[in-house]
Amino acid sequence: MQLNKQTDYAVRVLIYLGTASETERCTVSEMSEILGVSANNLAKIVNRFANQGMITTVRGRNGGMQIKPETLDYPLGDLVTMFEPDCELADCSHANCNLAEQCGWRDVLAGSREAMIAHMNRYRVRDLLKNRIWLEQVLRPERRLNSRV
Repeated sequence: MQLNKQTDYAVRVLIYLGTASETERCTVSEMSEILGVSANNLAKIVNRFANQGMITTVRGRNGGMQIKPETLDYPLGDLVTMFEPDCELADCSHANCNLAEQCGWRDVLAGSREAMIAHMNRYRVRDLLKNRIWLEQVLRPERRLNSRV
């Protein structure tokens, strides 16, 4: 299974927000620059997270977003299904497949997807933040520069 780009970007957003300090607010523009993802794509993901109650957002001059502490315990499999709810490993819906009515392959693939999601659910967002020092060096280069001055 290959995850779509939006799912990959969503994971990156949570990693980025997860490396921020408790008082720091992050912006879409800074994430866009650091992650190399368009601001439009990130804005859609951020809106989805805000609507799901996974992040807090503040508008205005000193605005930005922060990850909610409980989001760190969010299961990764559930995150994938949030962004890919109808993801099948093969498209069995096209009309020219004469095996579709009794095909066992579809069940095998569905079971494989369920097993993959169950495996991912053994991990939480916080598990992606284990190497925090390295993540901060990569995602927050300004901190490294400021600490040298």
